[in-house]
Amino acid sequence: MKKSYKQLMNDIAQMTATANKIRKEEIAHVKKAIQSKMAEYQLSLHDLGAAGVAAYKSARKSMRVSKAAAGREKAPAKGKDKRSVVKPKYKHAKTGETWSGRGKTPRWMADEIKAGKKRDSFLIK
Repeated sequence: MKKSYKQLMNDIAQMTATANKIRKEEIAHVKKAIQSKMAEYQLSLHDLGAAGVAAYKSARKSMRVSKAAAGREKAPAKGKDKRSVVKPKYKHAKTGETWSGRGKTPRWMADEIKAGKKRDSFLIK
């Protein structure tokens, strides 16, 4: 007999719960195995390079800054991007694609204009 949508969604929920439970058990097993090997070989997170994540990011940042100083690329901006998002001004009725009116005219609009439509017909009102 064919299962209903509701039955399938219940099956998915049960399988997801089972998969999550099994994953947690497997992770616990793997963590114990890793800890055992680390103890056996007297390794620390630093030895594995995990402590070097911050140092790695710092090194990458200093590489970008040094390239910028050499004129190869701009220095990374500090903080968040302060530019505002421009709301779309034009919308294609069939596809729903939008354009802010800035930059190069999108292909969908250029094709429609070539076909005889006016740019104003795409204005979002």
